[in-house]
Amino acid sequence: MYSNLGLGYRRRRKSAKLAARISLISILAASILTGYQYILFSNTHYTLPEGVQLADVVVENLHRDKALAKLYSVYNSPITIHYEKSSFILDPTQIEFQVNGDAMLKDLYIPERGSRFWANLLGQAQEPYPHNVPLQASYSKLKLRNFLQDIALRYDRPVHAPMTDAKQLVTITSPPGTSLQIEESIDAISTVLSKSTDRNVDLIIKTKPTIDPTFKTLETQLRNYLNTNNFNGLLSIFVVDLNTNSILHRNWMEGEELTTDPDIAFSGMSIIKITFLIEFYRQINEGALPYDLDLVEKAITESSNWTSNKLIEWIGDLDPQLGLTRLNNTYNMLGLNSTFIGGLYDSQEIPGFRHTPANSRADITTIPDPYMQTTASDMGLLLKSMYECATHNAGLLIDVLGDQITQSECLDMIMWLSKNKIGVLLEAGVPEGTKVAHKHGWGEGEPIGDAGIVFTPSGDYVIVYYIWVPEYTYWDDNARILSDINKSIYYYFNPVIYTP
Repeated sequence: MYSNLGLGYRRRRKSAKLAARISLISILAASILTGYQYILFSNTHYTLPEGVQLADVVVENLHRDKALAKLYSVYNSPITIHYEKSSFILDPTQIEFQVNGDAMLKDLYIPERGSRFWANLLGQAQEPYPHNVPLQASYSKLKLRNFLQDIALRYDRPVHAPMTDAKQLVTITSPPGTSLQIEESIDAISTVLSKSTDRNVDLIIKTKPTIDPTFKTLETQLRNYLNTNNFNGLLSIFVVDLNTNSILHRNWMEGEELTTDPDIAFSGMSIIKITFLIEFYRQINEGALPYDLDLVEKAITESSNWTSNKLIEWIGDLDPQLGLTRLNNTYNMLGLNSTFIGGLYDSQEIPGFRHTPANSRADITTIPDPYMQTTASDMGLLLKSMYECATHNAGLLIDVLGDQITQSECLDMIMWLSKNKIGVLLEAGVPEGTKVAHKHGWGEGEPIGDAGIVFTPSGDYVIVYYIWVPEYTYWDDNARILSDINKSIYYYFNPVIYTP
């Protein structure tokens, strides 16, 4: 029994010695193969086998030095960087970009026949060698950041607050700003540095929106303009931004601001003829006859007072007093509380004068015509409602008059007003070809005014304004001021974009 135990013990010792010998042989074989692999790729005359790529660069059948040279040539080639429409060349050496080719070759393990023999002998699994070795490279992030900061200093565009030019009477804005996002752009460039082809990168840029001017900007410009021109009269102005419905309404007398509630009364003059269009189309049920339209055309485009009186008679079914009554009733319905017409044009009869909030002011009077009066705000709100009716089939006219006024009729009203061509006031303040639907008014030594809708590329607006000088409202200087004011307003809505 003891002899058998001894025999088993001796057998186990022999098995342990055999296993130790096999392990030793494996370690020696691995060392030999590692050494062989190192010697192999250190040998400049060794030719890399087919199918081998270094970071997507095909290097098969190339000696070691030539394979590395090809690898470096590809990854050290310049990168094209784009900042919007501007382009820059980045030489990788500028940022100390280095490809570690030796390390990549060490990762390229190609077993030879001898190694396969030893692996089979030792019963080891043989994994396929890599055909495409990943890139191993480094660069200086600090130098790349400095490179991008230099680009940002030269090409970033700040956004400036709107400015006004006192001589040219324009509003100036900057284009949308840009800001290079440096950290995000570093990541984008790092990705392209690791690509063997398509070595172009669009920098990451954040856009800053333009700062739009406000009515405060416009108001400051207008006040400065009046002060510069030593204007010593009254300017009453009402402007509506038809995109936002924002309103600028001011009364300035010799540089001092007067209240707008209530507004200031002015003679109706020809500007009040805008209201005739509303009442005319309100009464048409099945379309106007040629004679009727001829009255409208001559009253609006020729500003004929005689024809305007005939139009009032038509509105009153050939009774001028009924025509005046119907007009005043419509003013009341529409909430035009400081607008009335108490007599025909050039009439010698006693006028049907009305007390209104505007002509009841004690602080100022323009000595308005007792026969017909209105205000900048009344005419402005009426034109706003006409525009809303024409463009959206909505607004005050539709709300109050319902189906008595149609969208197509409002379009006709604007058409008639746009046929009023005089070449001064509102029309003189805008570029040639701009559509201005308006009605003007002035008299000898009386206030000068204009009321209209201006259609522009960047937004339509309503403008009604009057100038009055207590002693005498001379035409030349004051008409020029009104034209300049509308020029300022036009370029507020259509600012000049300045890029330094």
